[in-house]
Amino acid sequence: MKNNGNSNYGKLFYAVILTERECNFGPVGLDDKIVHSINYKGVGALVSDYPRVDSIKLLRKNLASYHQVVKKASEHFTTIPAKFGQIARDAGEVDIALRKNYQTIQKELARFDGKVEMGLKISWDVEDVFEYFIGKDDKLRILRNKLMNGNKPPNQSDLINFGHYFHERMDQARKQITETTLAVLPSGEARTEDIHEDKMVTNATLLIEKDLLNQLENTIEKLSVSMGSEYSLKLDGPWPPFSFVDRLELHLER
Repeated sequence: MKNNGNSNYGKLFYAVILTERECNFGPVGLDDKIVHSINYKGVGALVSDYPRVDSIKLLRKNLASYHQVVKKASEHFTTIPAKFGQIARDAGEVDIALRKNYQTIQKELARFDGKVEMGLKISWDVEDVFEYFIGKDDKLRILRNKLMNGNKPPNQSDLINFGHYFHERMDQARKQITETTLAVLPSGEARTEDIHEDKMVTNATLLIEKDLLNQLENTIEKLSVSMGSEYSLKLDGPWPPFSFVDRLELHLER
């Protein structure tokens, strides 16, 4: 594909896809440029014409176009997103980069082929998680009672130490519940994410074969019943498995 006959135009890199055929996505790229593939042995680099500048501004319109291309690609192909803002001098440089990085790209595309990302969140579904946890944890309850039933009010240091211990016991419970839950899910990869709410127990992303989605949903339903009304289990997705990939860099020659 030509670059408008202008040597000041290079190829802006969006993603790599698993495909045997050349693709044309139409004018969906930055500045409404046509996005097409440069192919090598079953792999395609999605690119569009773009001025050969040192960097692209992180403007909303630019990021929106980049994400639109990646989303569109992931709806039809196994996709690895590229690091935003990479511009090759021309199609030839993209081809060279594909060849040099081919084994790594092929391995990663094979890893994600036929798989999707799912989100799993488990929470304590109780009105007051502090009182709930005190009632469930004998060590915490005994320590709390010693603090509150003494001859004098607890000092600030004792309260701070109790707070630290309380969260330590909560984290231990989170870890145990998360490990037990992930162990019974269908085979795949799992990553645990940061916890941002006191009531949250598990915040995980799963990489799983599409063919195992029904099995995953059935397993979560059974867990929801067995864990009881004190817990809320929520499964989200499927999404492209972007949480499990690093944004691709073609290590373009300069």
